[in-house]
Amino acid sequence: MPLRIAIVGGSSAGLMHGVMAKRLGHDVHIFEQYPSSIREGQAAGISTGAHTQKFLERYDLCCEPCYVSASTLRVRDYNFDEKIIRKIKFRMTSWNTLYYRLRANFDGLSSPYVLVPPKSLESDGEATYNTDKRVTDVASQDAHDGISIKFEDMADGTGGVFQADMVIAADGANSSIRQLLLPQVQRQYAGYVTWRATIPESRLSQSTLSAFEDASTAYYTKTSYVVVYSIPGDNGDLRPGKRHVNFVWYYNCSAHSEEFSDIMTDVDGHCHVHTLPPGKMRPEVWTRQRARGEQELGFQFKEILAKIDSPFITAISDYRVPRASFFGGKVVLVGDALALFRPHTAQSTAQAAVDCTLLEQVLKGEMDVSDWEQEVLQYAHRTGLASNCIGAWYLRGYLSWLYYKVRSWISENTGYLV
Repeated sequence: MPLRIAIVGGSSAGLMHGVMAKRLGHDVHIFEQYPSSIREGQAAGISTGAHTQKFLERYDLCCEPCYVSASTLRVRDYNFDEKIIRKIKFRMTSWNTLYYRLRANFDGLSSPYVLVPPKSLESDGEATYNTDKRVTDVASQDAHDGISIKFEDMADGTGGVFQADMVIAADGANSSIRQLLLPQVQRQYAGYVTWRATIPESRLSQSTLSAFEDASTAYYTKTSYVVVYSIPGDNGDLRPGKRHVNFVWYYNCSAHSEEFSDIMTDVDGHCHVHTLPPGKMRPEVWTRQRARGEQELGFQFKEILAKIDSPFITAISDYRVPRASFFGGKVVLVGDALALFRPHTAQSTAQAAVDCTLLEQVLKGEMDVSDWEQEVLQYAHRTGLASNCIGAWYLRGYLSWLYYKVRSWISENTGYLV
């Protein structure tokens, strides 16, 4: 019998779970607090690793690819000499491109990214995407009843209650559901930020593009490192010259320093905690950082730095939850609501895909929710440690790397979450 499933959060994790549950024939309702289905200014690059690709191959009914392929990982030192070169298949996309692809598959949203959404299958369940709805509470009466969520309509302030058989909390790193159920779990700042931007390939010279062609390139200095790769351009355009270059610069910055407060204070005088969004950076802040980059980074980056128009900053943080299932499995945490990784392994979307693939087995009766919980917690723990190892190697020094490496080894070889 079809379940009535409420999903809190309508970004990639929520949409992945929504598409999966819809394909199983369930009645799916997504509650998203953003006021519109149209998303702007979300062009940041993301990697679609093996788990995400497996999900898309199974559930994406669109015919065209939504990623830029690359065949090589290159790691270069401060002289731009290659230190590591590996043949690894990468598929990179942008937040917007993936969002609209998933929307097309979930509720048939037409957009410049997917002009003609695929038709639903006869076996599909109902799919509803509710915008401007902020979920404020979740409750269960007893073991035999379903689960209810309370929500506020952000447009007029009215409230409502939605009864469901299951609630999937996919509302990201600042998850309201996680804060209700696990208030002790808080984001922990890692001690560094990323300066990020995207630049149209058409604005860069061929020599600069050639330096990063067909690769995900990591470039390190003594105190920071940069990652560069191509992603889809406007409206998901994959043609060379129409794509964008994604630029990510990891930079050490103490949490309580004057520098942190300075760079996170926007043009309106507001000091941000986690993200300084595009268009809000004070010009003098970027001028100072660009000058530092011209001194510290290789000459191949000078043109990229000069062409960046709208940089933004993310303060890197992480956490992992001690449990992911509540009310007898009627409420589960997934994606960034379950675990936030430092982004060095580019596994945030993969986490959502893993959670989703395993939860499908629960919904089909092939796995108990307690086994699902154990699997996703172990995956989150191992992936988080692996990412911390990379960040420590390039940003924090040998002893920090060794600390995470030993913990990672113990976790991989014993199964203990240390």
